[in-house]
Formats: sequence, structure tokens, C-alpha cells
Amino acid sequence: MKKLFTLISGLLLASSSFAQTKYTNVIINGDMEGEQDPEFSCFWCHEWREGYTNEDGDAAQFDGPALIVEDPANPANHCARVIVRSQEQALEAGNMIADGDHIAGWDSQFFIRVKESVPAGKMVRVSMRVKADKSGVSAGTQAHAQPGDYNHWSMCGSVNFNTDWQLFEWEGIISAEQSPEEKGFYAIALNLADYRDGYVCYFDDIKFEVMDQKAPEEFESWFNFLRKETLSDYPILVNNVERTNFTGRDGANGTDGPARMVTDADGEPALCVTSIGFNGKKEVKTAVVDEEGNAVLDEEGKPTYEISYQDVYVKENGDTLTVQNGGFGIDDWQTQFFISMPHKLSTGQQFRVVFSVRADKPATIQTQAHRAPGDYIFYQLLGDINVTEEWQTYEFEQEVTSDQNGMSTIAFNCNVLKDVNNYYFRIEEFSANSADVTNSDRILATEDIKLPVPANGADDAKAVVDLSAMIETLGIEDLVEFANDNTLRVLTEEDYSIAQQATTGVIIDEQGYFTEGDKGIILTMEEDAIEGSTASFAITNMDIDWPEGKSLNTKLVFVKDGWHYVYNVQLVDEQSYNTGVNAVTAAKPADGAIYDLTGRQVKKAGKGLYIQNGRKFLVK
Repeated sequence: MKKLFTLISGLLLASSSFAQTKYTNVIINGDMEGEQDPEFSCFWCHEWREGYTNEDGDAAQFDGPALIVEDPANPANHCARVIVRSQEQALEAGNMIADGDHIAGWDSQFFIRVKESVPAGKMVRVSMRVKADKSGVSAGTQAHAQPGDYNHWSMCGSVNFNTDWQLFEWEGIISAEQSPEEKGFYAIALNLADYRDGYVCYFDDIKFEVMDQKAPEEFESWFNFLRKETLSDYPILVNNVERTNFTGRDGANGTDGPARMVTDADGEPALCVTSIGFNGKKEVKTAVVDEEGNAVLDEEGKPTYEISYQDVYVKENGDTLTVQNGGFGIDDWQTQFFISMPHKLSTGQQFRVVFSVRADKPATIQTQAHRAPGDYIFYQLLGDINVTEEWQTYEFEQEVTSDQNGMSTIAFNCNVLKDVNNYYFRIEEFSANSADVTNSDRILATEDIKLPVPANGADDAKAVVDLSAMIETLGIEDLVEFANDNTLRVLTEEDYSIAQQATTGVIIDEQGYFTEGDKGIILTMEEDAIEGSTASFAITNMDIDWPEGKSLNTKLVFVKDGWHYVYNVQLVDEQSYNTGVNAVTAAKPADGAIYDLTGRQVKKAGKGLYIQNGRKFLVK
């Protein structure tokens, strides 16, 4: 039995040849399971706790560390809890914090705070699980210096709650308004009373991560994120959310979705968005009435009218779209086209874009920097593009400015002329300096699998794995040929750095780390057990205690043309594997075959430790 290659089956910390973007979590005890710091809590609240009073004995707003409780649905889990009173309860108490004629969103608040100020310009990620005892609850977010010391009305959008745990994620750049120099930024405030009917909400698994932005790497080469030629709508992963490289916002409906693909007049495919046009104003007369509903008359005894104007917009098919005065107008970005990549560009990093564009009639379009389609950062990126009826090709190579920090998307504003028009795009390249591209940027898709580990001293375990999704995603024509020229690699949990191996395999210890000792686990893919899109994996256990119930998680990756397909692997004991959804059969190594500790088959054993028929032996 010829062995194609051997791979790590554990978490191995290893550096990569690519620049790695590192995020540092600055939250203490985000899972709510550890001991609280007696001098500092990352979770603060303003709430009207039952029985809490001020020095005069009157009901008062509690201002202090949020209460950590058992999860009502799972007492083994702990989470932060805030009780939000309703507007009716606040009115009855006579101490409602008001915003106009209703309860203010900040009557009850939850804060996520950190010990050190996060300065403007820092890229951050926020994630947490949230739930409430009611569905349809929503809370806006603000930036504060310390809890209650307001900085800015907008922080990370709205957080939505339902009766089941929901994951909230946000990524962005701290602005000067959110973190002014004189005060700094220490806390995110959730305005829980935006929902005015009262509820109980819970928070768990909170992270506030700050990116450690390094100086840009020296230029190495261009890495083009557009894989499937010029019109790819192949899914890419951005923050683990599946997106497409190309997004369109047709002005008629103003919503974003995969860009529309059409056949252009030259018979070749193109991506298309359609703008809407302004066609003047229509006069609208509204009768004036008094408080009793009677018509107000002029000096001649005739009814009086208020005159207003209704904007009229035209769609491509000739239908009209009318919008009342005071509603939305046609913004330049009513129609947009977006090019996206998973990599977030930092200040000073280089990028290159090549595209061709034309329209049904001459027009001007603007370009902007966005984090993701519709998530605006900066109004100017590539300048204005003058479009004609003929295809024109544009090439840009430039560095990201501080105003564009965090961009991953180029937006084209196609409604500048407020006219009905079709805009056609063909995109050839959207590249970043490959030295700046992280391994997580290169992940096209992930898949969960289980593999068995035999007990210590037992024969190899064997598992047949369906690799069809990986084959299709990476565009592999022949799995055997591909495997002969490629090595399966390992990703670490934390930074997704690839453990690149100089040999055909390695051994890991019982904690899942690389070892040069004589104990470990070897995982091997077998050439004569590849059939179409399935392959057999043999797992050898060399003196590792692997009792029933033991499991270990790792990430394994296939690599082609710089792109990664990741398997989230759970290694379990054979009994658990056999009783699960996967079928497994026992397999013995080929009689007499000898392997070194890296898993390579050897013809003649020199001095050292080797494996034969699943057993180690020493040659002196």
C-alpha cells in the first residue's frame, strides 16, 4: 500500500509565510464562567432592580456591575442578566428617563467596557450571544467614555434579541467621534429601553477584540481574489458569512443581492445594474381644515389648500415610482455595484483592481470604500469614472489611506445623473499584496467531519471521507494527481496560520501538539483507497492513551492555487465513531511495510525508531 501523504492530527502552533492579522480580546471573563475581578467588571449596567433604593429610600436606578446568573434554559451555563422596565412601569414609578414624550432608550442600559481606551483608527471586532424573554426586541448602541459618559450616538448598529440565543457580530473602525482625544473610548452602551414594553435580557460569550495592525509588508506579488475568471459569483467567506464577489443594488428596489448577469450586445456575459431617473415633481393640493375638521375658507369664502410636491421617478420599463415629499430622494447610491474580497485592507496596504465598464448612454459614476457592500467607510476611492456606450478598461494600483482603513469592498455609485440607465461591468482583478493576505482570507469554505482514533496498541483505524465538496470548491480534476503534488496541512484554532511541513508527515502528542518523541498519532491518506471523490484515511495510534469518550478538535486544510478548503475535524474513539453516523472498518498496514516517525515508508531501516504493522521498533 503506497502512502500518498501524512498529516498532522492536532493543533500545532506554527508560523506562516504570510502576514497574519492578530486580534487581541480585551474582555475579562466573557463566558461568565470564571471568577470576577473584584476591582473591575467588563459588564456594567443601568437598571431598575427590584428593591434597590437611594439614600432617601426611594426607588433608584442601579449603576454598577451587571448581575451574572444561571441561564434559565440551562442552569449549567452562566450569563449576565438585565431586567428592563417598561414605559408604563416607569410612568407609574414617576422617575422615567424621558426622550421627548416617551421613555428614553438609555433608561435601562448594558455596557461592555475595557480597562484601556481604544483610540480612533483602531479596527475592532465585537461578538456576543444574546437572548430575551420576548421576541422582536431590539437595542441601539452608543459609544461612551466610561459607562454613562456619552461620546457618540452610533457604535455598532442595533442588537436584536429573540427567545433563543442569537449571535451578534460587528466589525469596524473606531472613529474620532467615538473616541475623542480628551475622553477616550472605553465602553459600548446598549440602549435596552428602545423596546418600551419591558423584558429580561441575557448576554454571554462576549468578545471585544482589537486588531494589532502591523506596518504593511513589502510588496511580494499580487493575489487576485476573483477566482472564477471575470464574472465569478462564487461564494466567499467574510467573517464566516457567505457572500459573493459581486453585489448589485438596482435602484428600482434599492436592495442588495448577487449582481445580475446578462448577455451583452457583443454576445458575452456581463454584470448589470439599472439606475432610476427623476422625472420632475407633481403638484399635490391638500385641503386645510380646522381642529373640528371643517374647511378653512379664504376671504372669498373658498376652501384653502396647502400646496406640496410629489417627486416622480421612472423605472426602466416605463412604470412610475412615486415618493411623497419628505420621503427619500434619489441618492447617488440608490443604484450601486460592489466588488468584494474577504481580506480587510489596512492603512498603507496596496491593492490593484482591473475592470471594464460601459452603459446604455454616457454617464458618470462615483467610487467609494466600504467594509462590506453597503457598509460605507469613505466617499472617495478611485475617483469618478466617465462611462460611455463602448467598453472601457480601467486599471488602478494604490495604497489604502487612513480614511479607507478596513475596506474590503469597492462601491460604484451609479445614480449620479438621476436618469434611467443600464450599467455593465466585467471585472478582471481585485488583488492585494500577497504578503499581506492572511490564511483566513484564503478560506473558501469549511466542512465538519469526524475521524476515529484506535485504542493504544490496536490496529489502525480507517475512515472513508467524502471529499466531493472540497473537490468542487477548489476545482480539482483528479484527486489522485492533486494529492500526489499537495500536502494536507493544519490550521491552528486561534490565528488560522498554516503549519507547513517539510516532510510528508508529523506526529502529535496527546494534547495535540507537535512532538519529536516516540509517542503520537499519525493520520494517512491512502492512494489505493481513493475512488472518485472519496478517500480512505488510516489513523495510527503510537502509545497514546485514547479511552472511550475522549475527543480532540483540529482543523485540516487542502490547498490549491493559494486557496484553502478547511475541514473542522473531531477526533473520537472508535466506539463513538462506530455508533455515530459514519461507517468505519478496521484496516491493517501492509504486511512488512516499515515507516519512519513522520509516516514515510522506507525500504531499509537504519538506526532509529520505526513503525511496522502498527508497532514501534528500535534499530540500534
